[in-house]
Amino acid sequence: MKYVPSYVLTLFLALPPSLIGFEIPAWYGVFHQTLAFTSDLRVFYTPGYMLRTGQRSEIYDFSAIRRNQSKVIARDDNAVPFLHPAYEGLIFIPLSLLPYRTAYLAWAVFNLIVLTIIFVLLRPFLKEISSVAPAWVVPGLLLGFMPIAFTIIEGQDSLLLLLVLVMVHRRVNSDEMGAGVLLSLGMFRFQILLPIVALFLFWRRLRFVIGWLAGSIALLGLSAGITGIQAQLQYIRVLQAMSKVSLWELIRRMPNMRALFAVIGVGAVPLAIASAAVFSLALATGFRQNTRQKLLLAICVSILVPYYLFFHDLSILALPILLALNQSITRGDWVHAILTSTALSGYAVFWFTSGKLYLAAIFSLFFLITEISFLCRQRTSALEG
Repeated sequence: MKYVPSYVLTLFLALPPSLIGFEIPAWYGVFHQTLAFTSDLRVFYTPGYMLRTGQRSEIYDFSAIRRNQSKVIARDDNAVPFLHPAYEGLIFIPLSLLPYRTAYLAWAVFNLIVLTIIFVLLRPFLKEISSVAPAWVVPGLLLGFMPIAFTIIEGQDSLLLLLVLVMVHRRVNSDEMGAGVLLSLGMFRFQILLPIVALFLFWRRLRFVIGWLAGSIALLGLSAGITGIQAQLQYIRVLQAMSKVSLWELIRRMPNMRALFAVIGVGAVPLAIASAAVFSLALATGFRQNTRQKLLLAICVSILVPYYLFFHDLSILALPILLALNQSITRGDWVHAILTSTALSGYAVFWFTSGKLYLAAIFSLFFLITEISFLCRQRTSALEG
């Protein structure tokens, strides 16, 4: 068994129960009727119902969304339009066969199953953690990571994107084009994927980019086949309209650099400079890394620079964070292990300050800088050796 300092092992053993303990009050809400009817699942359930009942061409019509939501869920003056590609709506057709309250619980169970699949797929890459800690530590860290628990409780779909990225990670070293096709499955969160694709383009991993482009075109065709061309044009108009709406309260709940800079009163030019600096730093670091490490760096960038980002989207950080912890043990870098654990656990503070989610961008920046520093030290050691 690999030697691990007692204070690091204590940290590994204490983190999962501590983080899950913070979540317990929120998990109680899953069984409360109010949470189901205010959760984000209604944004997906209604288009699923409309696809099933022959209203395919209207899923981007806001008045039709409100009418159907009032009919099958409950009257909601805060209803929002469906802002995802139509192909994702297919997933929610089976759920729409259930009463909404039951569908919410079924979706929570489905998300837990997805999380289990993610754990199984990641387990071969986390052998060092498993060799020094009990078997329950890794699944405990996954469930204890606040954005993941938040995704399940809110009825969101971000664990599907995490699953896609885990599959891409497993394949990207051996089949870049196939990995790119897999990545395209996550285009229901296209604002997160675009920075990843841009970095791979600059890294000249053209097979990966071509695979993503081919898969995205196929999914665009599928979406057009589901709703018709006119509905797809309406989707574009809805996205354009949403980008012009003043969303100050919503921005304060976005854990990205845009929100952080907006709240502290910094203008668009400093934001653009800072975003370009983050992108360039990851780009320069990634040139010297293997394809898997490139992907992990790109994921870290993708949750900092998008125009729109929500707290549940941070679930995808579980992939680079857990792999960073594993790498810390491999190299015996206990400082890196502690810093990574700090980033992982830091998000839990937002169970108590949900109105200041923009501050989460600080933790994301901290983790990215920690990773870049670790990779630079690793390269220096290799050159000296």
